Amino acid sequence: MIHHAARTLLPDAAYRHMAACWHLRSKFPWVWGVARERGRPETLIHFGTAPGDDLLCTIVLRELARRGQKKIWMMSNYPELFEGNADVAQVVPDEDRFRDYAILMCGKLQQLEYAPIDWEKDQSKPPSRHIIAELCARAGINGSIAVHPYLHLSAAEKEKQAWAGDWIAIQSSGLAGRWPMRNKQWFPERFQQVVDRLKDDFQFVQIGSQTDPLLQGTTDLRGKTSIRETAAILSNCRLYVGNVGFLMHLARAVECPSVIIFGGREAPWQSGYTCNINLYSDLPCAPCWLWNRCDYNHKCMDIISTDAVVAAIEEKLRQPRENLAVDYLSI
Repeated sequence: MIHHAARTLLPDAAYRHMAACWHLRSKFPWVWGVARERGRPETLIHFGTAPGDDLLCTIVLRELARRGQKKIWMMSNYPELFEGNADVAQVVPDEDRFRDYAILMCGKLQQLEYAPIDWEKDQSKPPSRHIIAELCARAGINGSIAVHPYLHLSAAEKEKQAWAGDWIAIQSSGLAGRWPMRNKQWFPERFQQVVDRLKDDFQFVQIGSQTDPLLQGTTDLRGKTSIRETAAILSNCRLYVGNVGFLMHLARAVECPSVIIFGGREAPWQSGYTCNINLYSDLPCAPCWLWNRCDYNHKCMDIISTDAVVAAIEEKLRQPRENLAVDYLSI
């Protein structure tokens, strides 16, 4: 309890602050412990529970920092995504107590999303603009933004994976992800055909989950690397080939050019990067944003041939390996 004398000795603002602190300490005793341990945020950012969601938030963090925001906290169970990132003050676990703490201490919790899900329809609401623009807008950002996720690797981390220079990284499936979507998946047997066509001229390293279908003729690192080790491999590789998903965004974060098989579930202007070659099927039903249900037997994926993917890889390999062009959008 605050002594009454403090009321006459302190300015009004200081007294109100002290009274608020005592109120919080008495009503929510755990708040005091968090405050002493971690301090106080100005903003807490939270998106989802998958690493791809959190990686996209690095763009939100960068744009908020560019606009003068300080003491930005990120709620994530993947703190390794934010190592070395000066745009975020702290990374806290995805727990309700930190949501409550942010609301009590600063009143500003930014809960982000870009495509609300209708579980009965097995469908996300198709966004009317790039998902990164949507995330930034929901965080209160306006003006020009750079469509570029960020992951900061040390020189030592890159050097450890330098063996992957001039290799092609490939993933055969994303169905082991936290939110699997069949409508994002090309066919593993066609990924195998791509490897078979090119393995005499290029070395392939297969990254992704341990349960992804194994591709013969590759160096198999499925499930054997951490997020940061995978990022370091991509930072050295000549090219990444795969579906829409986390590794597409991770490759962009570390300047690895990519050939991405979009099919028709979503369009490149909604979630992709123009520095990549994006194979999109512009069918009347596309982009549908359905997760797993398809009334057309995945025609949008079926019409993307092995020849088309090999031609895209060869085209990309003819381009110099350098930092990728950055897209800018206006909100």
